[in-house]
Amino acid sequence: MGARRFLFYLLLVGFLVRVVYLNQVAALPFFHEPVGDSAIYLDRAREILAGDLVAGRPFFYGGILYPYVLAASLLLFGPNLYPIALIQVGLGCALAWAMYRLAKAAVPGPTGETAGLISAAMTVLYGPLAFLEADILMISWALLFEMLSGWLLLASIQPIGSGRRAIQLAAAGVGLGLAASDRPNLIALVPAFAVWVLCFAPRGARLKSAAALLVGGALVPGLVAGMNRAASGRWVLLTTSTGINFHIGNHEGARGTFDEPWSSRLTEFTASHTDLEESSLLMAERMSGHRLDAVEASSFFLAEGLRFLRDHAGQAARLYVRKLRLLVSSSEVPNHLDFAFMRSLAPALWLMPLCFGLVAPLAAYGFFSPEAREMMFRPARALLAILVLVPLATVLPFFVTDRYRIPAVPPLIVVAACGLIELVRMYRARASRRQASLRMVCVGLLGLAMFAGGTEFDASRDAWMMAQAYKKQGNLTAAARWYERASASSPEDAVIRNNLGVVYTGQGENARAEAEYRESIRLDPRLALPRRNLGLLLMRQGRAAEAFDHLALAEAADPGDVEVAKALAVIHMARGEIRAARARALTVLAAEPADPTALGVLRGTDGTVP
Repeated sequence: MGARRFLFYLLLVGFLVRVVYLNQVAALPFFHEPVGDSAIYLDRAREILAGDLVAGRPFFYGGILYPYVLAASLLLFGPNLYPIALIQVGLGCALAWAMYRLAKAAVPGPTGETAGLISAAMTVLYGPLAFLEADILMISWALLFEMLSGWLLLASIQPIGSGRRAIQLAAAGVGLGLAASDRPNLIALVPAFAVWVLCFAPRGARLKSAAALLVGGALVPGLVAGMNRAASGRWVLLTTSTGINFHIGNHEGARGTFDEPWSSRLTEFTASHTDLEESSLLMAERMSGHRLDAVEASSFFLAEGLRFLRDHAGQAARLYVRKLRLLVSSSEVPNHLDFAFMRSLAPALWLMPLCFGLVAPLAAYGFFSPEAREMMFRPARALLAILVLVPLATVLPFFVTDRYRIPAVPPLIVVAACGLIELVRMYRARASRRQASLRMVCVGLLGLAMFAGGTEFDASRDAWMMAQAYKKQGNLTAAARWYERASASSPEDAVIRNNLGVVYTGQGENARAEAEYRESIRLDPRLALPRRNLGLLLMRQGRAAEAFDHLALAEAADPGDVEVAKALAVIHMARGEIRAARARALTVLAAEPADPTALGVLRGTDGTVP
């Protein structure tokens, strides 16, 4: 079978297996009503369709241009998200083709064809890539732009016309800019590759070539900066989340993964403000003591992170060692959906068994073995090293997650293919078979170390996500089942207990709901939500005296809660506390002017209604 036919069948099989996985994911409750970043992108896409083309604030989240892609999908296909996910599955296969071209360009001679086919096969079989392609995120687009840019860069140093070279380099720069619009740390690839061009472009064309790359690389960030300027009057290169992401990765108690710095000490705030854009701005204002805009909040948190590094050097050093371990671990660190959890729900993911712990050891061998390294010509070795090291190095100051590490995987696959070819070649030669066996053992031991360095992550978050999705659909029975699983995984989590109580309340299981609310209060007496919910439940049961203390504490935490104010107005009225009853009734009417309960309380106090 010829190489092209083999590649065609490989991509076809890869596409079909990914479609099977996508169909399994599409049957899950959160696919069409996604959570986390996906929900934010979808909400923004709907705003764009409604005519709000430029939001009234700078971009905060990565995937800057993705809502516009989603808006086009919604316009063409309606609310069904399957078509955009299917397009991303196709992008995954296009990435495998780009990997074939890149590896073939990096390895001269007939071995390049073999390296290209192995790289494409590894890409097709790499499970985390398929996992991310089926999610409503831009990362699959960013990876394709990144690898196509790498291919164009290698092509540009060949003996071609100056005009064609400039076009290739400008296109490579645009591709890198598009990748950076999703993962802003990838913008560092543009100056890194400008240096690469100065080193490897043909003599006499190096300055013009580097200029072409830099111009192309500036187009997308310049467009985004202009949109930020139009939206807010402030010049912001890409996003305003740099500061808070840096602080998340650098604070007392940080573990190298995503965890808001205030989550352990301000549980009520964390539970009530789940959007990082909103919560980080509010927290920056609270900590600084004055009003801030998004740019000022980012600068504030950047300073907080730097202060941690300065004042806690020993703790910071240990933290960065942990981040490095997470970066090279076989585990996929979740930030949105959890790879391991999704594989348990969509078993087709097992058909793509390759993971970081299998690819990275082969890539390490490919980089450090002289024979494998010499298989690639020198500019290609430097290019692949940049594509690996820059994404990893620019993640380290922040926090580690699967989406942040994945840009380093495709170039690692190319180098791993070279390492595999060299090991097989050595093993097939009788004279070097023993040496090849020893090297294979070393590669295997490195892989085992990566698997052993894995970290257990909070399984309750996955069950919580399923419960939230089922609750949103109105399937309270399934929601309760998943909340019970979440509570079993994290029995000390007061927020999960409260949420389970809310579902039990919706099912009419008042005794079980009351028990969960009380347990939530016992676990975290500072949390107002279970006190609010318990107080309202007791009120509905006619147990006003028991409800009062819980409702009063809930009101102290959130004075604007209309339901709490309404219940307290009724209790004060029943106690004859006219002034307190009237004050709560007015609070309710300020939010809901026609509320009959509040109007009835006012008429019962002095008969006047404002």
